[in-house]
This record gives sequence, C-alpha cells and structure tokens, in this order.
Amino acid sequence: MIHRLLPALLAALMLGQPLVTCAADLSPQYVQRSTRCPVCGMYPYRTPQWTAQIVFNDQSASSFDSPVDLFRFLGNMALFDKQHKAADIGAIYVADYNTKTLSDAKKAFFVLGSKALGPMNDANLPAFATRDAADAFVKAQGGKVLAFGEVTRDVIKSLNSGHQH
Repeated sequence: MIHRLLPALLAALMLGQPLVTCAADLSPQYVQRSTRCPVCGMYPYRTPQWTAQIVFNDQSASSFDSPVDLFRFLGNMALFDKQHKAADIGAIYVADYNTKTLSDAKKAFFVLGSKALGPMNDANLPAFATRDAADAFVKAQGGKVLAFGEVTRDVIKSLNSGHQH
C-alpha cells in the first residue's frame, strides 16, 4: 500500500499541490453598504435586525434584507442566481432580531404573524437564535413560532402583501 501512495505523494509535492485541503471558511461575511438583496434590490446593511445571508462553498455570499427574501431565494434559486445551485450552499444565516447577530438559520426560530413589519413595511419573519427569545417576542408582539423547516412556500406566499418578486 505504501508503495502505491509514495509516488502519488511525491508527484503532489513536485507539482506544488497541497497534501491537505482546508475546508472553506463558511462563516458569516460582513454586509457592505453597497450590497443589494438579489430578490428585491434593497440594501441589507440598512436593516441589520432583518438581515439574512447565504455563504456558498466558493466563499461568495448573497445577503438579503429579510428572512422572507431569503426563503424566496431558496424557493427559486434559478431565478435569482445564475451562478449557484442549492448544492453550492455552504451555510445559511439570519440575524437575531434583538441582537442583530447572525446565527445559523437552520437552528433559528421565526415568528409568523407578529405586529413587526419588515424592511418593506409588510409582514415578515423576525428571526431569533433561541426559542426563549422567540417566545418572549410572541408574548409582546403576537404571532406563532416556527422552526426553519416549518417555513414552507405556503407560509412565504401568505406573507406576500401584493408586491411580487
């Protein structure tokens, strides 16, 4: 076995190829002032409590002005991004509505039907890093807590207030 690996290792060294590949950095990226939401064209930088972001395996990112636009993007990537496919997604983040800190969207909790209006002054899905924070928000603002997997196309359609993306 070593006799078979040794020539391959030597060839890799001679060609300058790394022997160990490092995983891509899929941590959240800073949202620039000029960054525009690929779904609606708004500027996510202006509404940090609503920001969402996808970091792709190639380390590029798409930032969204709200969780609703993130889910619209995920529901129809081919329309909004000609360069990436769902398999290219490395990580998905949403800002905690209270702290504005980006956290793993798949572990976050979303509030449907609250009094809070999103960046376009319409119904949205405020996100929270913990269930306790989402429950406290519901107590104050109304609504129902949903996990990431419970945010379906029908939920997103129900939030459409007449404007189409």
